[in-house]
Amino acid sequence: MNTYEENYSAAIHLVAKKGEKINSRNGKVRQLTGIQIRANLREGFPIVTGKKIFPKSIFVEVEWLLRGETNVKFLQERGVTIWNQWAKEDGDLGPVYGKQIRDFEGVDQLKNLIKDLKSNYTSRRHLISMWNPIRINEMELPPCHYAFQLVTYPDHIDIVVSMRSLDLFIGLPYDVGMYATILSIIAKELNKKPGEVIINAAACHLYEEHVSKAAIYAGRKKKALPTLVNCPKFSEFSYDKMILENYNPDSRLEVKVKK
Repeated sequence: MNTYEENYSAAIHLVAKKGEKINSRNGKVRQLTGIQIRANLREGFPIVTGKKIFPKSIFVEVEWLLRGETNVKFLQERGVTIWNQWAKEDGDLGPVYGKQIRDFEGVDQLKNLIKDLKSNYTSRRHLISMWNPIRINEMELPPCHYAFQLVTYPDHIDIVVSMRSLDLFIGLPYDVGMYATILSIIAKELNKKPGEVIINAAACHLYEEHVSKAAIYAGRKKKALPTLVNCPKFSEFSYDKMILENYNPDSRLEVKVKK
């Protein structure tokens, strides 16, 4: 089964057909409010099969975030360049995602999250916010995915991600992959099973120049999701320990990333 890509393709069709046409900050888009994308990790690791993307980039960016890094040098040294266009000349991005995760005005949210999950598993307060209004103006790009919450059950954990803005064609596959990685390694740390990644997007949009390629993707027959083998624990995570088996995607559908 691959209900993730069925859900994702349906969202593409919906936004392309019914999205309101808007002249946004960085181009013309078709936009709808309040779109939800779900991916069940019981069906496999949620990485799109209807077009080729790069799992290594996902895993490297997760490590970058969780380490609290805010300079693109870490990414560049590992072959990931997606953040280059926002970086300053010295590679700095300001106090973006990782800074807020590991040092939100002196609070290490990630350390507290793992501690609380182990000491009070059933709590409904396992939440990290990356939206720091004190520091927003210092960030080269304010967080698109600005908060996530872990929702616990006796045998599994779900993760719910809040997004102010979602680039449906380019961004969504990487966002789902990143949070599937975070969910998987935390679940492994707690000896639980990873459940669902749930993305809640406020402003969900397709750029006009992406619509035709998105339609090609949505119309392709999707394959079974790959399997994440030997998933490391959170405490032992590094990008090079993440191994996917049976990832056989269709060809790339290249479009320009909008800054």
